[in-house]
Amino acid sequence: MQPWVTGPAEILEHGLSLLQSDNDKNRRLAMIAIDNSVELAIKTYLGLPRRITGLSITRKEYSEIAESFPRLLDALEKHCGDKLEGLDLGEIEWYHRIRNQLYHQGNGLTVEKEI
Repeated sequence: MQPWVTGPAEILEHGLSLLQSDNDKNRRLAMIAIDNSVELAIKTYLGLPRRITGLSITRKEYSEIAESFPRLLDALEKHCGDKLEGLDLGEIEWYHRIRNQLYHQGNGLTVEKEI
């Protein structure tokens, strides 16, 4: 595992481990952690040196991109479109919005268990 992958991977593993004990609180916290790992993975990838990714993103552009999740997705679409086969960025953004509701207005909100 490359060193820049460890942070997002640890957060993802933690989120997935929360699902092993299924209850409202753990599902809510798992969604928040998993979404956080996705956001961190995107930021990390887009911020890596060009020699690693082959992407040409200036520091100024990266700084602007990193300010919002939709901008991160736009940057992925622009710079990595050929690597996104099978991923639906619209779906990722939709789940991120739900995560924001859980995180910022989480009083009593939870993630329903799908049967």
